[in-house]
Amino acid sequence: MVVRTDTCLLLSCSFCSREEFSPLSRFAVSPERPLHIFCSCGEEKARISTRDRVTYTVEVHCPYCDYPHLFRLKGKKIWNGLEVTRLFCSQTGLEIGYIGPYEKVRHISRTMREELEALIEELGGADYFVNPEVMFEVLYLVEELAEEGGIYCPCGREEVEVEILPDRLVLRCRFCGRKLVVPAQSRSDLQALEEMGHLLLSRSGRAETTSLARRKKGAKRRK
Repeated sequence: MVVRTDTCLLLSCSFCSREEFSPLSRFAVSPERPLHIFCSCGEEKARISTRDRVTYTVEVHCPYCDYPHLFRLKGKKIWNGLEVTRLFCSQTGLEIGYIGPYEKVRHISRTMREELEALIEELGGADYFVNPEVMFEVLYLVEELAEEGGIYCPCGREEVEVEILPDRLVLRCRFCGRKLVVPAQSRSDLQALEEMGHLLLSRSGRAETTSLARRKKGAKRRK
């Protein structure tokens, strides 16, 4: 029987938003020595600790809500080499990272990124946008919110189309015409979207300003 001792973590930095792979060795974590994981910018992204080498606590600095999240996982779940463990933000429901074999984690991440890159190329490439990097991240977040059921229209329909403009997205209900304008020009636009938690279409097209922490207080942790 072969026991795996290495896996990887894919996580975005809550400070610079850079997404990087970090190797995780089972031998690097012990009851006396937690494993600290840093971004290349120098910011700590996560910490992994254990008391008994059976159950491990993964503490992640969330890039979406700025709160720390704790995940308690069995060692065999982290290092079994068979599946990818998805980590979710308990406030927004968005995926914040993956733990698993490098090739499998890379495939999941690459598939989502490639779909967005193909869409951008259809629109004429990165030069079409005022800020290509921000637009890419905004599209990525909106896609995740859509997959998690985080885009709502008061009419109750789920037929939402997306218009992609150089400096913003316009989400529009095909049934009633309600819409939401999502700016995508600056890092502050991206941060505002991260703090929304969900997107609600309206007649005015303006986003809610209620803070994520108040609106999502008490939300259940995704498992």
